[in-house]
Amino acid sequence: MSLDVTRLEKVRRNPTGKITARCPACAEDGGDRTGNHLVIFPDEKFACAARAGDGDHRKRIMALVGVRSEVTFDAEQRRQWWKEKNATRQRSIGKDRLARSARHHRQELIHQYGWHHEEVWEDSPQRIDCDLVAMDPTHFLSSLFSPHDLLWTGEVHQSGGDSHAVRWKTCAEWSATGTRIGPMTTPAVWMPGTISRASNNVLESPYVVLDFDGFDGIKPVTPDELSRHLLGSLGIVRWLREAMAWQLAAILWTGGKSLHAWFHTPPPEVLKSLLPVAESLGMDAGLIGRPEHPCRLPGQVHQGSGKVSRVLWLQAQTQ
Repeated sequence: MSLDVTRLEKVRRNPTGKITARCPACAEDGGDRTGNHLVIFPDEKFACAARAGDGDHRKRIMALVGVRSEVTFDAEQRRQWWKEKNATRQRSIGKDRLARSARHHRQELIHQYGWHHEEVWEDSPQRIDCDLVAMDPTHFLSSLFSPHDLLWTGEVHQSGGDSHAVRWKTCAEWSATGTRIGPMTTPAVWMPGTISRASNNVLESPYVVLDFDGFDGIKPVTPDELSRHLLGSLGIVRWLREAMAWQLAAILWTGGKSLHAWFHTPPPEVLKSLLPVAESLGMDAGLIGRPEHPCRLPGQVHQGSGKVSRVLWLQAQTQ
């Protein structure tokens, strides 16, 4: 039994092959309006995050959107099926080993490539000791994008309606307009006429933003944990830049518990190789390779902490 994805709502595909969607069983009672309860894994196994272990709930999902194959396999097809299934399992084992290796060598990398805040500021191509560079969102955008690039900025919900068309302007227009900038943007350049922040409206993805939100998926809680997390994250960023030759564009502290590192987008195979070890290296793997996903601009008050997001490192301004 597999699920018919075309019958699901709010479908989102992760670069790893995982799919999230609104759970049809929850939706029957008006639940899962955000559309993130149902998870379908690359091997077609699925689960409802809100009702894990509930067999009746699972049966209801299958009854609503399940597809039972009527295809019969001959002996050769069955052997091929088992061969492919075993290859998938071996790839999964390989990814697990890679993740364990990343965890094992993480502290060694952080120690070797340690990058303290003062060193980050000193290394930045643009001086961070003025509010224009550290806090101004239009200066941030003009340092990363060309004047004619069509960019989105706004609140997360400002997408998909005709009234949201004003949230898409060229970089030059954002610099000249009196319209409020932010609090969020994306690393994407959008197609003309876009009113929806959907992935199929992305014209190009010049940057990938790595969201460092906690090593091994554990978010920092105390001030000491946050300090160690930020210092460790900067070490990983420097390792990517110097040892792995990733081209750094910007580093931004969100004002909360996350650090965003903007890199010029590497080749697809390089970006894909990061996914299995992302969580071990402190990154949110689900956001890698999703240029449509919002990320914070500098000079914005973080709702949780009340602190203001600011730039820590920024490439030379685009001409």
